[in-house]
Amino acid sequence: MTKPSRQILAALFFCVGSWVALWAASQWWEKALATPSGAARISPNGCYRVQDFKPFWVLPRIFHPRPHPDETVPLAWFPRWEIPAFFRLYDQRNGQLLGESEIYDLVADGGPLSWGFRELPRVSAAMIDIGPNAPDCIGDEPESTVLP
Repeated sequence: MTKPSRQILAALFFCVGSWVALWAASQWWEKALATPSGAARISPNGCYRVQDFKPFWVLPRIFHPRPHPDETVPLAWFPRWEIPAFFRLYDQRNGQLLGESEIYDLVADGGPLSWGFRELPRVSAAMIDIGPNAPDCIGDEPESTVLP
């Protein structure tokens, strides 16, 4: 192998390695350095607060695989993202973080918020699972107002 060929090959490996390293590091900082997007939504009875966040991505969107809320559907590689976001669910009464969703495309997977039901005590945005209800406020009904 000639010297120019080795230099080209080394440069190619360096570029590919840099992209892979950036992508791996971005898996951590995409949520840690995310910025809130819009105003938080508070549940009607005041038990929960949901805030959506724009992930902090350094690499172009196309290099982030897109999961589907139905875990049986495989990842979409090199997708076209329209509105990437994730949700954090807080107990509005004490500020405790109750849950956090994966990053999804809100145009493809998002929808109206559901504050949960006695049969399914989880907060969701359409198919996107955000987190569990607090034990004393299932379905956004504080325990003191729930009838037996």
